[in-house]
Amino acid sequence: MLALALTVHIGVFGLFHAKELEVKPVPGQVLMVETNGETQTLESGRAMRLKSAARVTGRGGSPATFVLSVPGRIRREFSGRVEVAARNGELIAVIEMDRETAVGSIVAAELPASAPFEAMKAQAVAVRSFLAAARNRHEGFEFCDTTHCQFLREAPHAGTNAARAAEQTRGLVLTYEGKIVAALYSANCGGHTRSLAEAGWNVEEYPYFGVSCPRGGRVAGHQIGLCQSGAAEMAQRGTGFREILAHFYPAAAVTAP
Repeated sequence: MLALALTVHIGVFGLFHAKELEVKPVPGQVLMVETNGETQTLESGRAMRLKSAARVTGRGGSPATFVLSVPGRIRREFSGRVEVAARNGELIAVIEMDRETAVGSIVAAELPASAPFEAMKAQAVAVRSFLAAARNRHEGFEFCDTTHCQFLREAPHAGTNAARAAEQTRGLVLTYEGKIVAALYSANCGGHTRSLAEAGWNVEEYPYFGVSCPRGGRVAGHQIGLCQSGAAEMAQRGTGFREILAHFYPAAAVTAP
């Protein structure tokens, strides 16, 4: 049996080098904000500026849904808990969120809403595998919300294809020789993917393999693992997500926990 963590810790808004943040509960939610040794309650409609380390949860430390922003620059809605750390004059916000919420959010960010559903399901398995096998990529948290790790935006609404792709592949990961693969992927491989050795990267537990791709064009990304454009083309031709994954990750298996 594979043991998958139920939550992930993702640092957000790091590119903005925030000096202050603002948090606000969505309608119907209540937030508990611990900062400077005090706890304040935020009801719906109220916002609070954070200028130092803080912890934000629902009542009793439960997860909550809220809007987090760098005032005047970016705002996003998240579900989970927030730890804000002060480091080198900046505020570092880390969201602890449900793993499957993170999978759906990343799929929605990585692929357009018009992407074929089977391609979205293949992407969901790759995303979940990366979250499971490539942890602790940053000091103090596991992943960031940029392409350095995996692109993250807001959670998709229930019933959307991104949300359904996460639901219908729940728990499925790629494994190789009994270990979860930290699945890599890129936007367009230009017609052929590369192995780690061909890319000049250190060969790790899963070596990746160079395979042909049905979608050519201009290369966008490192050409390793799943080609998002190629997966979309295969899905449009009627190929299922398991076959797509088998093509781009030879010798790896789609495994349930």
